Parts: sequence; C-alpha cells; structure tokens
Amino acid sequence: MSLKGILGALAIVLAAEGSHAAQINVNTLNAQLKAQNAGWTAKETYLSHMTAQEVKSRFGLREELSPEVELVRNRPHTFTGNLPSKLDWRNKDGKNWVSPLLNQANCGSCVAFASIGVMETQMRIASGNPNYNISLSTENLFMCGGASCETGWMPTDAAQHLQSVGVVDEACSPYTSGATGQDIACSATRCKDADKRTYKISGFSQPTNYFKDVEAVKQALQKGPVVTTIMVYEDFMSYSSGVYTHTTGKFLGGHAISIIGYDDADKAFIIRNSWGADWGEGGFGRVSYTDKTGVGSQTWLFSIPSSQGYVSMESPRDYTYASNKVDVKAVSTFAGTDSLSISVLDKTGKAVLNQSCAATCDQPLDINALPAGRYEIVTTALNSKGQVLGTSPNQQIFVANQQPAISISFT
Repeated sequence: MSLKGILGALAIVLAAEGSHAAQINVNTLNAQLKAQNAGWTAKETYLSHMTAQEVKSRFGLREELSPEVELVRNRPHTFTGNLPSKLDWRNKDGKNWVSPLLNQANCGSCVAFASIGVMETQMRIASGNPNYNISLSTENLFMCGGASCETGWMPTDAAQHLQSVGVVDEACSPYTSGATGQDIACSATRCKDADKRTYKISGFSQPTNYFKDVEAVKQALQKGPVVTTIMVYEDFMSYSSGVYTHTTGKFLGGHAISIIGYDDADKAFIIRNSWGADWGEGGFGRVSYTDKTGVGSQTWLFSIPSSQGYVSMESPRDYTYASNKVDVKAVSTFAGTDSLSISVLDKTGKAVLNQSCAATCDQPLDINALPAGRYEIVTTALNSKGQVLGTSPNQQIFVANQQPAISISFT
C-alpha cells in the first residue's frame, strides 16, 4: 500500500475511534429544509461527526442567551438618510477589506476570534488600504483577558481589554491553544518587545444590546463589521449555503461571530464564522433578519485611533514558508517617506539580514544564507534624514533551504 493509502487508512481508524454518528443526518435535514422551503441547504463537514466535548470547544460564549428568550426591539431608532440595500465588506467599492478567515479549532476562543477579525478589518478600513497586512494575536487577547478554552469569554470584556490593554501581533504570540485545547499563561503570550508591538482600539459602542433592531445594525455596518452573538443549534453545524433560519435540532451553546454586511434582497445579515472554510459558504454565511438565534441582537462596534500613516508589508504574510528567496512587497503612507528598510529577525530579535528599497518596495530578498528555522520580518519607513516614521506589523516566516527529510514507521 502507498504511504498515502496507509495514512488514509490510519485516519479512518482514528476517526472511528474518536467520533460518533453525525448529530443530524444531512440527507434527512435537506429533505426537511426543502419541504419547508427553508431557503438554505446543509452539508456534511468535519463538524458533523464530533463528540459532545469537541462540539463544545467550537463555541465559547460565556454569557450565552437562553434559547427560550425571544429578543424584541424595545427602543426606537432615529436615522437620517437612506442606507444602501446591500453592503458586503468583502466587496466594498470593488475591494475586499475583510482580513483572512481563521479557525479557532479545539478551544472555546470564539469571542477572541470574532473580536480580532473585526479589529483587523476596521484597521484596514481606517488605513484606507484593503491590503494592509495586519495579523493580531487571538492567543494574547484571549489568555491575557482572563478567558479559558473550557469556559470561554464575553465580548464586552474583550472590547474593554482591547481598549485598555490592547493586543500584540500574531508573530509575537502565535495561536497554539487551538491545537492543544489548553490554556497558557498570559506571560507566555508576550514576546520580549511586546510593549512596542501592541495595538489598541480607541473605544467601542453597542448599536444593539439585547434587542432586535435591524436598521441599527445596518447603520453601524456602514462604519465596518461588528461582533455579534448567536445561539447555536445542531442544524447550524451543517449549514452549507443560502439564508439560514433555525429549523431543527437541539440547542448546543452560545457562540460569537461577526457581521460583515447585509443584503435586503435576501433579508439577511452576512456573517463571518471561525470554523474554517469547510463550514458554510467558504467560512461565511447568511442569516435571516428574522431568525431567532439572536444574530444582530447584541453587537459591538470598534473605533480605531487615527494615525498619521501606516506601513504595510503585503508580502510575505504570516506563516509563509520560503527557500532561497522571499518576495517582499511593502508600502508606506507616511508623509515624507524616503525609503523602506526590510529586516529579518532571528528568534532573539537580532537582525540577521537587512535590505533597503524605495518608498514602495516590490523585490525579492535573498535568504540563501539563513539556516533553516523561524524568523520574523518587519519593514521600517524612514525619511530623508534616516528618522523612523513608522514600522509594519511583524510577519513570521519559516525558512527551509534544503529538501526536507521524513521518516515514518508503523507498528
């Protein structure tokens, strides 16, 4: 048998030992959805065969709403002007402002993932650059805010932490709890120069708070995505496409996601989840305005502090693997930028490779001399006097300048 065949057989055995039958039979569910003209379809994903404990780890909203509570609008809204009938920050003015999709995996860190996704996208909007390459640390936010993989967290606490303490970049504190399901100490989520690599929001508001008001959420979305909560039922785990409304299955728990837009034609909010691209419409989805799972009934809108400029290293991105050379693309919006300095840092933070280019940089960086391992790369904007105007968020790269060797044995 080939190595691929052996690994496939092993995966089947392990899956059979560690899972149970699907919580919802997808064929039966799709038949029910069709009979009820529900407007959405289901599919079988990696989530469909999880144990109860594994399912729980995909949530993490500590203050979950009771499934018996129906939220109603209890205050009038006062807006002037007409809102567009559709808004999607993945295609706003022909540009995608939404930061890359992530997967929280085996830890109840949904609040951190929803909050970081919103903050990253809001920072892109504030910079005026949809390609602004900013990756913030869900690990640092989650663990330093007093949260836990087992018990989760609360969106208001996350927002307050982002305002008062802030969060470091992903390269400073990579996300590991999704693989282990274990908490780590806050101190372990801070690199040596964390104080210089911390980002904050300037404030936040709650357009809705335990009441339904679609127009209030739509108004808030004009400024950017918002964090929201949802009561998850079994059928939501198998959502594939269309406009979701809860149809069947038991209540599983509270979850935090973000709303990145809306569509009046569908009468639906456009959501971003943290379960990877296998779920829903490539990791995204649409939820009906009238659905009773609570989407949009609690929302948090972040404000980003003003800045005189940004330095964005659009390439390489976090977790890039490279050999021989790495393509560097960077730009500065600081007035008076004369040149950009590219630095590759080793695990001690020492610069082991430097290269300069013009105010806009798009050129290869020779990394042949670097030993294999993990490095960070950062871009600094300088004026004509060599003074630092600003730096880009650090990106982590992995260098492998030789063919990898692997040895596998089975017993």
